[in-house]
Amino acid sequence: MQQTGQLVATQLPDGGLSSKQITSMLAARRGTIFTTLAITVALTVVITVLLPKTYTATSDVFLDYKNNDPIAGRLFSPILDESYMQTQLDMIKSQPVAEKVLDAVGLERTAEYQEAVKRYGEARAHAQMIRRINDQTQVITRRSSRVIEVDYEAGSPDEARDVANAIVRAYMELNQEISTVSARSRREQYNAQLEELRREADEIQEKLTQYQQKVGIIDTAERTDVETRQLGELITTLVAVQNQRQEATARKNATDTMVRNGTPPDQLPVVAQRINISDLKSRLSDANRRLGEIDAVLGPRNPKTIALVQEVEGLKERINRESVSAVDADRIDELRLSSQEQSLNHQIDILRVKMLEQKEHRDTILSYQRQLDSVQRVYDSAVAKYDDILMASNIHTFDLTVLREAEAPATHTKPLMSHNVAASIVIGLVLGLAIALVAELGRRRVRCEDDLARNLPLPLIGHIGIR
Repeated sequence: MQQTGQLVATQLPDGGLSSKQITSMLAARRGTIFTTLAITVALTVVITVLLPKTYTATSDVFLDYKNNDPIAGRLFSPILDESYMQTQLDMIKSQPVAEKVLDAVGLERTAEYQEAVKRYGEARAHAQMIRRINDQTQVITRRSSRVIEVDYEAGSPDEARDVANAIVRAYMELNQEISTVSARSRREQYNAQLEELRREADEIQEKLTQYQQKVGIIDTAERTDVETRQLGELITTLVAVQNQRQEATARKNATDTMVRNGTPPDQLPVVAQRINISDLKSRLSDANRRLGEIDAVLGPRNPKTIALVQEVEGLKERINRESVSAVDADRIDELRLSSQEQSLNHQIDILRVKMLEQKEHRDTILSYQRQLDSVQRVYDSAVAKYDDILMASNIHTFDLTVLREAEAPATHTKPLMSHNVAASIVIGLVLGLAIALVAELGRRRVRCEDDLARNLPLPLIGHIGIR
């Protein structure tokens, strides 16, 4: 016992509870707290023992992301596609997989399913069973890993094992069916495309042949060379004829001018160039010379003189006639050259029109040939890949491998006694503390000096008892 007469003035805050008060309350009610804790733990143990056991079977599946695409001709890596893994997970928990599991395991023959059919009808019972399978299936992935873990929870180890393995098999079968359908669909589409390409190539070839027969062109290059050479020869001839016609026109104009000026026909330059007229003039000059000699000796009435006079007159008449003929011939030559020039121009125009038509025909033929070559190249490329398409549609390499099949679990996974007891301890302590505080606050007692100091406006004189 300790006693003090010393006056102690203690200043305490108004309102609320101090930590010392709370500690004193809890210490006084420790029996209640421990009792509540014990009851909570005991109830948890009993409930855990009575709850139905849940068993979890696990199977590991390896996903190989390689997938050869024979149509695109490239190697596609779905690891670059974030949606690929999620798609696989959704497939595992899809309705087609659950349907296959129902058929494989025979869950529709269970008493539970038959009871649900009687109560809700077959359609609703079937939907509930599908939903139950998906709800009890868990798919776990690991970061940067190609292995996925498929878990299934059931009320018995055998059911958990059978359903887990059935889910994996159904998933692999669905994956194979999708791959097979896709490959066969590509093959059918490819067959249709090849048939379309063949038909298009045959149509173009037929049009090309008919058009060549219609226009009479087989070798476009050879016909172009021949026609170009012909056109060149005609143009060269035309230039020569034009030059000759211009010269003839100039001569004709000069001759007409001299004739209008009174120049005798035999003095014209075009006439003087004629050899026969030159010979006639030489003969006339010789006849005049002989006529002068004979006329001076024999006189104008001599038969020789008369004969020479007649010869001179005949030569003059002949020279005049030949001169007129020469002038006319020169004029006719100008007309002939003009006609020849017109004829050459006409031939050149016809040949040019023909060449333009032939060019149009050749362009059409070349267009058909380009179309045919383009279709042929596409067809050859498609045929080269067709073997890959056939192989892909008939030979299927699995991109799924079961690393570990599910086995019957030796122990249940739910409920776990250790986890439940640990949780019950926490809950029991919280509940016991709450009950103790509620009981103390409902009926206050003096547990420590703070209870007096806070509730009485008197100074604390001392302590009695063990502190």
